[in-house]
Amino acid sequence: MHTQILFSFYMYMEQIQLRISPEQMTKIRKGMPIQIKHDSMVSGDVVVSLRPEKAKKMVSAFKRGKGLRIQMDEDEVRASGLLGDLKKLGKKGGERSCRRGE
Repeated sequence: MHTQILFSFYMYMEQIQLRISPEQMTKIRKGMPIQIKHDSMVSGDVVVSLRPEKAKKMVSAFKRGKGLRIQMDEDEVRASGLLGDLKKLGKKGGERSCRRGE
């Protein structure tokens, strides 16, 4: 398992390389939890940035030969570069305006 530390002006996050399916990427963007198998932590093509507490849990699960379920918050998703142009996690569709008389 390969980890790096990413420093920013207000906090730091650890970068972890994972193998994540397109369906899991969609769930991450929607703010939903994903299940990560032990085999997916060995190598991968996606680098995610996690807070130290979550990275510690992931390393612990890896050492025990287990997978884990994580839910990334908006800062982690943005730091990982997975969010794109979305404004808020979990937001469904575009915003609607409620105007009377229309």
